Amino acid sequence: MDENNNTYMQHKLLTSLILHILPGAITAGGFFLLRPVLNRFGFPPLLAFLLAVLLLDLPVMLGIMLLAGKRAQGRLTLKDVVGFQDRLPLGKFLLYFGGAFLLVYLLISLVTPLNTLISEWLFSWLPAWIFLDDQAQYLAYGKGILIFTFSLQLILTGIVLPWVEELYFRGFLLPRLDHLGWWSPLFGGLFFAFYHVWQPYGFLTIFVLGVSLGYLVYWQKDLRLPISLHMLANLAARIGFLMAALSM
Repeated sequence: MDENNNTYMQHKLLTSLILHILPGAITAGGFFLLRPVLNRFGFPPLLAFLLAVLLLDLPVMLGIMLLAGKRAQGRLTLKDVVGFQDRLPLGKFLLYFGGAFLLVYLLISLVTPLNTLISEWLFSWLPAWIFLDDQAQYLAYGKGILIFTFSLQLILTGIVLPWVEELYFRGFLLPRLDHLGWWSPLFGGLFFAFYHVWQPYGFLTIFVLGVSLGYLVYWQKDLRLPISLHMLANLAARIGFLMAALSM
């Protein structure tokens, strides 16, 4: 890790687990409470989730980091709170970005069939509305509502959320597990999967993504790499949803 990461106060595994899960648990609670309310007004469950992200998930993650800055410096700041601030030269950045993208794509492609089997085995009892990536459920809604919802999804979970998640999980929490050495990205990826409380059916693919991004930033110390990869992965899926809505 970079020379400054070992100066961060180290977290015990239980503390790290709680800090990983807390934003997700609060978000899931908000999602479940907002869904029936918005359902009465004819909006899909996805909008309830997006509002939970906007009103709960993002403020909680940013709030925890800002409070850490206040404890360290006496003011609300992210300065010296987030690690992995090295900057790769452009050529190396593009090389590692391209290689990591191909590797992550391959790994996720390999585990997705297994994840699907596990999901069907363990989570088939869940209500249909909780599977937010199932496009069949959106056939019941008007085109205007879908365009609005998927446009918000594109901005919020395609750009804003992955950026803040990488600041929080890989930039803030991961350096505070430095005492685990090369095991830290593995535990960080596991806890990152637990964070997605509202999406238990995607556990395996999320775990692989979290571990991959963790080891990448642990190795290259440039937080821009996981931020860019996470954004690209999310944007590709969100653009697909928006195009599907436009074609309905």
